Amino acid sequence: MSDATSRPGRVLVFDFDGVILDSATLKRQAFADLYADEPEERRRAVIAYLGRRGGQPREVKFRHIEGQILGRDAGEARIRDLCQRFKASVEQRLLEAPPIPGALAFLERWQDTRPLYLLSATPEAELRAIVTRRGLDRYFVEVIGAPPDKVTGLRNLLVRRDHAAAETVMIGDSYNDYRAARSNGTAFIGVTADPTASPFPDDVITIVDLTGLEAALARL
Repeated sequence: MSDATSRPGRVLVFDFDGVILDSATLKRQAFADLYADEPEERRRAVIAYLGRRGGQPREVKFRHIEGQILGRDAGEARIRDLCQRFKASVEQRLLEAPPIPGALAFLERWQDTRPLYLLSATPEAELRAIVTRRGLDRYFVEVIGAPPDKVTGLRNLLVRRDHAAAETVMIGDSYNDYRAARSNGTAFIGVTADPTASPFPDDVITIVDLTGLEAALARL
Protein backbone atom coordinates (compact mmCIF):
# COMPACT_ATOMS: atom_id res chain seq x y z
CA MET A 1 0.00 0.00 0.00
CA SER A 2 1.30 3.48 -0.82
CA ASP A 3 2.59 5.91 1.78
CA ALA A 4 -0.24 7.60 3.70
CA THR A 5 1.16 11.08 3.00
CA SER A 6 0.49 10.68 -0.72
CA ARG A 7 -1.70 13.25 -2.42
CA PRO A 8 -5.41 12.39 -2.82
CA GLY A 9 -6.62 11.66 -6.33
CA ARG A 10 -4.61 8.63 -7.40
CA VAL A 11 -7.78 6.55 -6.95
CA LEU A 12 -11.26 7.91 -7.76
CA VAL A 13 -14.52 6.35 -6.54
CA PHE A 14 -17.75 7.68 -8.07
CA ASP A 15 -21.34 7.45 -6.98
CA PHE A 16 -23.72 6.80 -9.89
CA ASP A 17 -27.06 8.63 -9.63
CA GLY A 18 -26.53 12.38 -9.63
CA VAL A 19 -22.79 12.04 -10.31
CA ILE A 20 -22.45 10.04 -13.54
CA LEU A 21 -26.10 10.01 -14.66
CA ASP A 22 -28.63 12.78 -14.05
CA SER A 23 -30.94 10.23 -12.47
CA ALA A 24 -31.21 11.12 -8.78
CA THR A 25 -34.30 13.28 -9.25
CA LEU A 26 -36.13 10.72 -11.38
CA LYS A 27 -35.46 8.06 -8.74
CA ARG A 28 -36.84 10.28 -5.98
CA GLN A 29 -39.94 10.87 -8.09
CA ALA A 30 -40.34 7.14 -8.68
CA PHE A 31 -40.29 6.58 -4.92
CA ALA A 32 -42.84 9.34 -4.38
CA ASP A 33 -45.11 8.02 -7.14
CA LEU A 34 -45.58 4.78 -5.22
CA TYR A 35 -47.28 6.85 -2.50
CA ALA A 36 -49.44 8.98 -4.77
CA ASP A 37 -52.63 7.73 -3.07
CA GLU A 38 -51.53 8.83 0.39
CA PRO A 39 -52.87 12.07 1.94
CA GLU A 40 -51.03 15.23 0.88
CA GLU A 41 -49.32 15.72 4.24
CA ARG A 42 -47.86 12.23 4.16
CA ARG A 43 -46.75 12.62 0.54
CA ARG A 44 -44.90 15.79 1.47
CA ALA A 45 -43.21 13.98 4.36
CA VAL A 46 -42.13 11.17 2.01
CA ILE A 47 -40.71 13.66 -0.50
CA ALA A 48 -38.87 15.58 2.24
CA TYR A 49 -37.33 12.36 3.55
CA LEU A 50 -36.21 11.29 0.08
CA GLY A 51 -34.54 14.66 -0.45
CA ARG A 52 -32.44 14.09 2.66
CA ARG A 53 -31.60 10.42 2.20
CA GLY A 54 -29.77 9.86 -1.05
CA GLY A 55 -27.22 7.09 -1.27
CA GLN A 56 -29.13 4.50 0.76
CA PRO A 57 -30.42 1.13 -0.48
CA ARG A 58 -34.05 1.30 -1.56
CA GLU A 59 -35.21 -1.29 0.99
CA VAL A 60 -33.83 0.92 3.78
CA LYS A 61 -35.81 3.86 2.43
CA PHE A 62 -39.00 1.86 2.06
CA ARG A 63 -38.72 0.48 5.61
CA HIS A 64 -38.33 4.00 6.97
CA ILE A 65 -41.20 5.40 4.91
CA GLU A 66 -43.53 2.56 5.82
CA GLY A 67 -42.64 2.40 9.50
CA GLN A 68 -41.63 5.91 10.52
CA ILE A 69 -43.66 8.13 8.17
CA LEU A 70 -46.76 6.06 7.48
CA GLY A 71 -46.78 4.14 10.76
CA ARG A 72 -47.26 0.77 9.09
CA ASP A 73 -45.71 -2.51 10.15
CA ALA A 74 -44.55 -3.52 6.67
CA GLY A 75 -43.38 -7.10 6.34
CA GLU A 76 -40.71 -8.39 4.01
CA ALA A 77 -43.28 -9.26 1.33
CA ARG A 78 -44.48 -5.64 1.24
CA ILE A 79 -40.91 -4.31 1.03
CA ARG A 80 -40.06 -6.75 -1.79
CA ASP A 81 -43.18 -5.70 -3.68
CA LEU A 82 -42.31 -2.00 -3.34
CA CYS A 83 -38.74 -2.67 -4.49
CA GLN A 84 -39.96 -4.57 -7.56
CA ARG A 85 -42.45 -1.86 -8.47
CA PHE A 86 -39.75 0.77 -8.06
CA LYS A 87 -37.35 -1.21 -10.27
CA ALA A 88 -39.97 -1.56 -13.02
CA SER A 89 -40.73 2.15 -12.85
CA VAL A 90 -37.15 3.40 -13.23
CA GLU A 91 -35.51 0.79 -15.48
CA GLN A 92 -36.31 2.36 -18.85
CA ARG A 93 -35.87 5.90 -17.56
CA LEU A 94 -32.35 5.07 -16.40
CA LEU A 95 -31.45 3.92 -19.90
CA GLU A 96 -32.58 7.30 -21.22
CA ALA A 97 -31.30 9.61 -18.47
CA PRO A 98 -28.67 12.10 -19.67
CA PRO A 99 -25.17 12.05 -18.22
CA ILE A 100 -24.21 14.74 -15.75
CA PRO A 101 -22.43 17.53 -17.68
CA GLY A 102 -18.72 16.83 -17.91
CA ALA A 103 -19.01 13.21 -16.75
CA LEU A 104 -18.26 11.41 -20.00
CA ALA A 105 -15.50 13.82 -20.98
CA PHE A 106 -13.83 13.37 -17.59
CA LEU A 107 -14.05 9.57 -17.74
CA GLU A 108 -12.61 9.54 -21.26
CA ARG A 109 -9.64 11.67 -20.24
CA TRP A 110 -8.88 9.96 -16.96
CA GLN A 111 -9.69 6.27 -17.45
CA ASP A 112 -6.15 5.34 -18.49
CA THR A 113 -4.39 7.55 -15.93
CA ARG A 114 -5.60 6.01 -12.65
CA PRO A 115 -8.10 3.45 -11.33
CA LEU A 116 -11.73 4.60 -11.49
CA TYR A 117 -14.47 2.80 -9.55
CA LEU A 118 -18.25 3.04 -9.38
CA LEU A 119 -19.88 2.57 -5.96
CA SER A 120 -23.67 2.81 -5.70
CA ALA A 121 -26.54 1.91 -3.38
CA THR A 122 -28.35 0.40 -6.38
CA PRO A 123 -28.57 -3.42 -6.22
CA GLU A 124 -25.42 -4.69 -7.89
CA ALA A 125 -27.00 -6.83 -10.62
CA GLU A 126 -29.23 -3.94 -11.70
CA LEU A 127 -26.37 -1.46 -11.53
CA ARG A 128 -24.09 -3.59 -13.69
CA ALA A 129 -26.85 -4.17 -16.24
CA ILE A 130 -27.56 -0.43 -16.55
CA VAL A 131 -23.88 0.51 -16.70
CA THR A 132 -23.22 -2.10 -19.38
CA ARG A 133 -26.24 -1.13 -21.48
CA ARG A 134 -25.18 2.51 -21.28
CA GLY A 135 -21.66 1.58 -22.42
CA LEU A 136 -20.10 2.95 -19.25
CA ASP A 137 -18.51 -0.25 -17.95
CA ARG A 138 -15.33 0.30 -19.96
CA TYR A 139 -14.42 3.28 -17.79
CA PHE A 140 -14.36 1.47 -14.44
CA VAL A 141 -12.09 -1.14 -12.90
CA GLU A 142 -15.04 -2.32 -10.82
CA VAL A 143 -18.77 -1.56 -10.67
CA ILE A 144 -19.94 -2.10 -7.09
CA GLY A 145 -23.53 -2.05 -5.90
CA ALA A 146 -25.52 -3.00 -2.82
CA PRO A 147 -25.31 -4.80 -0.56
CA PRO A 148 -23.35 -3.86 1.48
CA ASP A 149 -23.88 -0.24 2.53
CA LYS A 150 -21.50 2.38 1.15
CA VAL A 151 -19.35 2.67 4.26
CA THR A 152 -18.63 -1.05 4.12
CA GLY A 153 -18.46 -1.12 0.32
CA LEU A 154 -15.76 1.55 0.24
CA ARG A 155 -13.83 -0.11 3.06
CA ASN A 156 -13.93 -3.45 1.27
CA LEU A 157 -12.77 -1.85 -1.97
CA LEU A 158 -9.75 -0.22 -0.33
CA VAL A 159 -8.72 -3.52 1.27
CA ARG A 160 -9.44 -5.69 -1.77
CA ARG A 161 -7.50 -3.45 -4.16
CA ASP A 162 -4.81 -2.45 -1.64
CA HIS A 163 -5.47 1.28 -2.10
CA ALA A 164 -4.42 3.80 0.53
CA ALA A 165 -7.29 5.88 1.90
CA ALA A 166 -5.05 8.96 1.75
CA GLU A 167 -4.75 8.55 -2.04
CA THR A 168 -8.45 7.97 -2.62
CA VAL A 169 -11.22 10.45 -3.40
CA MET A 170 -14.94 9.67 -3.18
CA ILE A 171 -17.14 11.79 -5.47
CA GLY A 172 -20.79 11.79 -4.42
CA ASP A 173 -23.99 13.81 -4.23
CA SER A 174 -25.41 12.71 -0.87
CA TYR A 175 -24.50 12.97 2.77
CA ASN A 176 -24.31 9.17 2.82
CA ASP A 177 -21.48 9.36 0.26
CA TYR A 178 -19.72 11.94 2.44
CA ARG A 179 -20.17 9.71 5.50
CA ALA A 180 -18.65 6.75 3.64
CA ALA A 181 -15.60 8.84 2.77
CA ARG A 182 -15.19 10.23 6.29
CA SER A 183 -15.64 6.81 7.89
CA ASN A 184 -12.86 5.38 5.71
CA GLY A 185 -10.47 8.33 5.85
CA THR A 186 -10.64 9.20 2.15
CA ALA A 187 -10.97 12.65 0.63
CA PHE A 188 -14.38 13.73 -0.67
CA ILE A 189 -15.78 16.03 -3.35
CA GLY A 190 -19.50 16.79 -3.30
CA VAL A 191 -21.66 17.20 -6.39
CA THR A 192 -24.64 19.47 -5.80
CA ALA A 193 -26.61 21.10 -8.61
CA ASP A 194 -27.91 23.71 -6.14
CA PRO A 195 -25.09 24.94 -3.88
CA THR A 196 -27.63 26.78 -1.71
CA ALA A 197 -29.16 23.42 -0.77
CA SER A 198 -25.93 21.46 -0.28
CA PRO A 199 -26.22 18.47 2.10
CA PHE A 200 -22.54 18.79 3.01
CA PRO A 201 -20.64 20.67 5.74
CA ASP A 202 -19.36 24.09 4.73
CA ASP A 203 -15.73 22.96 4.50
CA VAL A 204 -16.45 20.33 1.81
CA ILE A 205 -15.29 21.14 -1.73
CA THR A 206 -18.36 21.04 -3.98
CA ILE A 207 -19.02 21.27 -7.72
CA VAL A 208 -22.29 21.70 -9.62
CA ASP A 209 -21.33 19.05 -12.19
CA LEU A 210 -18.27 17.18 -13.42
CA THR A 211 -17.02 19.98 -15.65
CA GLY A 212 -15.45 21.29 -12.44
CA LEU A 213 -13.99 18.03 -11.18
CA GLU A 214 -10.42 18.46 -12.41
CA ALA A 215 -10.17 21.87 -10.75
CA ALA A 216 -11.68 20.48 -7.55
CA LEU A 217 -9.16 17.62 -7.46
CA ALA A 218 -6.35 20.14 -7.79
CA ARG A 219 -7.60 21.85 -4.62
CA LEU A 220 -7.25 18.75 -2.44
